Amino acid sequence: MVYSMSTPAWKKRQNQNKHLVAKQKRAHQKMFEVDPNYKKEFKPLKWNVAPIRETQHVPSVSTMRGNTAKVESKQYTGDYVVGIATMHKSNLVPVCRDDNPEHYSTMRRN
Repeated sequence: MVYSMSTPAWKKRQNQNKHLVAKQKRAHQKMFEVDPNYKKEFKPLKWNVAPIRETQHVPSVSTMRGNTAKVESKQYTGDYVVGIATMHKSNLVPVCRDDNPEHYSTMRRN
């Protein structure tokens, strides 16, 4: 009885990968290949006249309507909020007049 030997699947995949890598390498080299027949002289850019803006002043166009003056900063003037407590890291919470600030300090540590 004669058995025919075939190439194992792992060997076929290995050969296919090798050929694929070689093909990609050839494509990459072709992309960055320099043509030896290509010759171009370097010509520095020369300005005849320095570029000057022809219009001296361009008026701005106002597309906004209403008052654009600086807004006054707001400051709390009431007496309901007593202070600010830190719950966790940068989580600031207002402490009101009726609240007990000790609750916030125990919440922060729990």
